[in-house]
Amino acid sequence: MSKTANLSNELFFVTMTIVNWIDLFTRQIYFDLIIDNLKYCQSNKGLEVYEYVIMTNHIHMICLSNNNPLSDILRDFKTYTSKELVKLLKNNPYESRREWILSAFKKAGKSNPLNKNYQVWQNFNSPTLLDSPYLIDQKSEYIHNNPVVAGFVSEPYEYFYSSANPHSPLSIIEF
Repeated sequence: MSKTANLSNELFFVTMTIVNWIDLFTRQIYFDLIIDNLKYCQSNKGLEVYEYVIMTNHIHMICLSNNNPLSDILRDFKTYTSKELVKLLKNNPYESRREWILSAFKKAGKSNPLNKNYQVWQNFNSPTLLDSPYLIDQKSEYIHNNPVVAGFVSEPYEYFYSSANPHSPLSIIEF
């Protein structure tokens, strides 16, 4: 994450991506873990989420931190969810791709000196400072249209794990 993303109270567009673009988020149990941890970060770490979408292999958010550096929150989020996602994968008897995914995460972890075992998330978060209404609108539209462009839904509001859906499981802050 860039040094500018360490500053509090600045709005950023952030992307967090699974290593090798593996389509991990295909089962509700994995989505639920992500949502629960984002809620935890909102309640306990000062994360403010304005827009978001959880795709099969990445997450986009427009967010800021009103307490801790955003880079610290994202680091902690990724560290915790990495460990928990590996546990869920290991213990999910319905996950037909378990061995393949765990093997890919283990291979990524071995080739990265920052990891001990498994690497689930790519190291960077691709932060973009949103310092104009134009950029905010552009990234918001991009987030909401991501599931449409991917062919998952016809309209942004139809995708459940998105701030475009009025029944989304994650509370957001309105602009």
